Amino acid sequence: MIFKLLSPWLLFWVSCTAQKSPPPEFVGPVCDKSRCTRRVIKVKMYIEDSLWDRMVREAEGDPTERIGKQMDIIFSRVNKHLKNLDNGGFKVDFARDVVKLNRSEIVLEDTYVDRINGNKTTKVDPTDIISQTFQFQEAVQKLPDRNSTDLRILFITERRSDPTLATAEETCICNPDWFGCIAVFSIRFLDNWGHGQAVFAHEIGHALGMDLHDDQFYTSNPKSRLIMWSSVGFHAYIKQPG
Repeated sequence: MIFKLLSPWLLFWVSCTAQKSPPPEFVGPVCDKSRCTRRVIKVKMYIEDSLWDRMVREAEGDPTERIGKQMDIIFSRVNKHLKNLDNGGFKVDFARDVVKLNRSEIVLEDTYVDRINGNKTTKVDPTDIISQTFQFQEAVQKLPDRNSTDLRILFITERRSDPTLATAEETCICNPDWFGCIAVFSIRFLDNWGHGQAVFAHEIGHALGMDLHDDQFYTSNPKSRLIMWSSVGFHAYIKQPG
């Protein structure tokens, strides 16, 4: 899910004038510079209150260590995808100082400006991940040190009624003057946060600047392996070559 608005005419033009190619096979990263090194994405993480409280019950006490271990699993898998990007790739770097949202510096409002619905001021719907995304993003934008980290991620409990599992602001990691650089990841299994690792890597891809989905370029997505397809397979791993 991305938040850059594209004209319907542009989408029509892309889909109707571009000749789609057969889906690619996996191609390793290339380096077209004299030296390629992995670039670091500094991340700060927040845990939605209800998810934190569920983890307290699961751990029968302070869940910090258990959540930290789940983060290790998530980002070890996500970093395998990011390593495959060209010119050195990327690596998420995070400290294990996970924090419950209501104990953090984030101050949430009851309304937000809905940028995908005519910039209307809208009441927050806590059951809707898009609504929560805008709410979280606006709070991050107000932080005096918002650019002290590259990306802030809010982890929430998966809304089973919502097919969207994760969101991110597009192109924000390399554009500090853009909207607040955030992502929201939903968790399905308390004992396996890494279940959505391909979806999470997909969203970080958007935050790094990948705007259009693979659907615009390829005729199909066999075995759901294309990681930037609009509907991400949980075991997707193939990026656009070149």
